[in-house]
Amino acid sequence: MMKFLEPLKRRVHLMISRAVLSALVDTSGRQFVQISALKGETKDNVERIQQYGMTSHPHAGAQAILLCVGGNRAHPVVIAVDDPRYRHKSLESGEVCLYTDEGDTIILKRNRTIEINTQNLVVKASSKARFETPLLEVTGEIKDRSDNGGKSMHEMRAAYVSHTHHENGSNTNPPTQTMGG
Repeated sequence: MMKFLEPLKRRVHLMISRAVLSALVDTSGRQFVQISALKGETKDNVERIQQYGMTSHPHAGAQAILLCVGGNRAHPVVIAVDDPRYRHKSLESGEVCLYTDEGDTIILKRNRTIEINTQNLVVKASSKARFETPLLEVTGEIKDRSDNGGKSMHEMRAAYVSHTHHENGSNTNPPTQTMGG
């Protein structure tokens, strides 16, 4: 009986294994990776299965879980990839984080707070961007028409406070009310 079960046992043992990514091709609808798995085993053009709506391009050296369909080492797929070298740490229970190797993070934090940490944030909206909130706080300047030499809110306040009108042959006094800031 053991003689007959041995091939089945071997296939089950070979079904799932750890692997290390060596390279990745990301030019079609699916990603394909090169991995190193069992001692001396290198596999090329292994399909990487990702979650719908999420994609990434991990670095060489990232760790993977390799699933060999039916225990057949000739038909592998990568079902998970992690890279502890770059993973964001110290999340609280229940929090979620998207992160990059450069330290950029989007953290869905406790108390329904989303925190974005990056050097430059670009929002592209083809029609408009709308914030439905009772208060919008900005710790720095706000500048309009920035691609066309626009002005900051500080510059607009200064222009308002010092402006005059030409009436009846002379200039009026500047406004007595300021815009604050």
